[in-house]
Amino acid sequence: MNRAIIQALLIISLCPLLLAQQPTQSASPATTAKLVSAEQPPVNVPQASPVTDHNQILKNARTICIRSETAFLTVSTLERALMKQKNWDRLGVNIVGETCKADLEIDVDRLIFTHIHTYVLTDKKTGIVLASGRVTAFDGIVASGPMAEQIVKILSAARLPAQAAGAASGL
Repeated sequence: MNRAIIQALLIISLCPLLLAQQPTQSASPATTAKLVSAEQPPVNVPQASPVTDHNQILKNARTICIRSETAFLTVSTLERALMKQKNWDRLGVNIVGETCKADLEIDVDRLIFTHIHTYVLTDKKTGIVLASGRVTAFDGIVASGPMAEQIVKILSAARLPAQAAGAASGL
């Protein structure tokens, strides 16, 4: 019984995806030629690499908003852990409340029935995921330290000079 229900749910959820992939109109040769020429970028325009864009977003950010989807790791626990990090003051980033207009957002969650705490660092304006990671720990207080260390390491790599970022990570 359960297997039949699960199969029915999978079919119902995949049908819109299968229909969206099928072309709705046939393309004529003239239309295809226009599409091919439109897809090619201009030759003399330099293309920015995605790494540069992510680093530029991290450099320009001034505020961070933290959101927690779990009761095991609260926002205030991660805030305290971030502020205890060695290079936090040098980063020039402020933690602000959830309802404000922050530049970056950290979403924290814990996978159900596990000890795995995850985070996703995104740009709020564009929705681009800048970094993500996970920490395995019994509770949120223990997980907040290594999580904050990973986040500060990511921000330091983009915002601080190379020798300071390397010294912060212990390399």
